[in-house]
Amino acid sequence: MYLSDYREYSLKDVIQQLQPALFKKVTGLTVKDFNLLVSLNVFNEALMNDAVYKFKRYEDGSLVNTGINRHEGEKVGLYNTVLTAEDYELLAKQQQESMRN
Repeated sequence: MYLSDYREYSLKDVIQQLQPALFKKVTGLTVKDFNLLVSLNVFNEALMNDAVYKFKRYEDGSLVNTGINRHEGEKVGLYNTVLTAEDYELLAKQQQESMRN
């Protein structure tokens, strides 16, 4: 469901506002269904933010390798929050350092 074109928006915003028809096509769920699941705490927001962050870090490598990273320096949306480019890079640096120790 993640779209590179909407990288600066949170996944919730993409689902609820920007691409609800695509969400319905991919999952068979309406935005109303999604909102009900959110209200029932079906999604662990911290884990969802972490999963989206890791997906985008993985995707970054592909974008850099192809030379098509047109989102460099922009905000980065996670599941329900948006990071500044600086915070996103800081997290990446901290992650790299933690793997070396």
